[in-house]
Amino acid sequence: MNLYEIRSRTYFEISSDSGDYNKFVNALRCSPVQFFGLEIRKNVISGYVRTKDMKRLCSLAEAYRLDVTQSREHGAAVVLKKYKKRYGLVIGFMLSVGITAFLNDRVMMIEIGGNETISDSRIISLLEDTGISIGSRISDIDLRQAERRIKGMDKDVGWIGIRHTGSRVVVEISELTEPPEMQSKNTPCNIVASRDAQIKNVRLYSGMLVPMVGDGVKKGDIIVSGVVDTKYGRSFYVHSIGEITGIYTEKMTFSKPLECEEYVGAGTAEKKAISIFGKRFVYSSEGSVDGEYEYNEDETPLTLGKITFPVSRVDMHYHLLEKATVTRTEEEAEQLIGERIDRYEKNFITGNSEIVQRDIEKSVSNGVVTFSVTYTLEGEIGVEKQIFARYEGAQGLEKKTEESK
Repeated sequence: MNLYEIRSRTYFEISSDSGDYNKFVNALRCSPVQFFGLEIRKNVISGYVRTKDMKRLCSLAEAYRLDVTQSREHGAAVVLKKYKKRYGLVIGFMLSVGITAFLNDRVMMIEIGGNETISDSRIISLLEDTGISIGSRISDIDLRQAERRIKGMDKDVGWIGIRHTGSRVVVEISELTEPPEMQSKNTPCNIVASRDAQIKNVRLYSGMLVPMVGDGVKKGDIIVSGVVDTKYGRSFYVHSIGEITGIYTEKMTFSKPLECEEYVGAGTAEKKAISIFGKRFVYSSEGSVDGEYEYNEDETPLTLGKITFPVSRVDMHYHLLEKATVTRTEEEAEQLIGERIDRYEKNFITGNSEIVQRDIEKSVSNGVVTFSVTYTLEGEIGVEKQIFARYEGAQGLEKKTEESK
């Protein structure tokens, strides 16, 4: 593209019945006026020049008694001239540049990755303690110092890396996990009962089984011995390995009074706020919040495509509570106890245990409904206990053993 094509230019037409076109064209070629696209049709000369040369062209045409007509102007300068007095566009442009520069130096988003047991809220709290939060100035943040401080503040953080891309801060966490307790498979040990039970099934890989399947054992009894006797009357120690499944019982009591004081619903309250860089400004409130309540909120950030701005609308919901005397029927109390039993079985009877039988005994005394639940469970009952042995000279091992506490 030639340089004149991006400059402003003016199109013209020259005409006259008495003028001398040839002399004008020759004089135009010898003048400093740059002209382009010159065409001569009958009594009309047309073309265009740079806008700054238009006055020279008019003076030259007047010398040869020719009339110049300006048809139109074209170019970036001409377009900008139209908006010369539109101050709103200039102000809007300056504001957009200023806002972009301001937001580019502010933390608008924090992304956290690599954490498993450490919650995001806990990491956000640690970042805030080091000066990193939504709205913080990126130029004022020392990322390397923040990494060192967070590692010193939280013992569960093994490694942390913090970096920023534009206004987005990315945090990578590596959690410090406790190494598992290592126990050599060559260390002599017994397998003892973890509770009173009846042995149902045994899978023995190493050691000597003491009771038989179907026998009962008490808590602490040896099930698999790590001291093995040979047919030659000698003994040696092994690391007992096996899976011991037993049947055992557990008893739990659940109760619910028919009349008691509890927190009950007492209405609701609502608040609406605008959050800007984490700072909330309440603009609407319905109802008063006093005493005890349950709280939840809905936050809707301002987005534009895939860009999320540090501005959001927050709807805060308060469920007010008050203490009141609640009277229930036996059926209602039994339903609540049943829900507690379901939660207990879901949360505490898990893993390798399985409910074989459940016996429930109901009683009502002094206005309290009580369920006594006896569980018959099937599960793992064997745990390892290390054997401490000492040598008695070169003749062999002393058979006397002492279990670790």
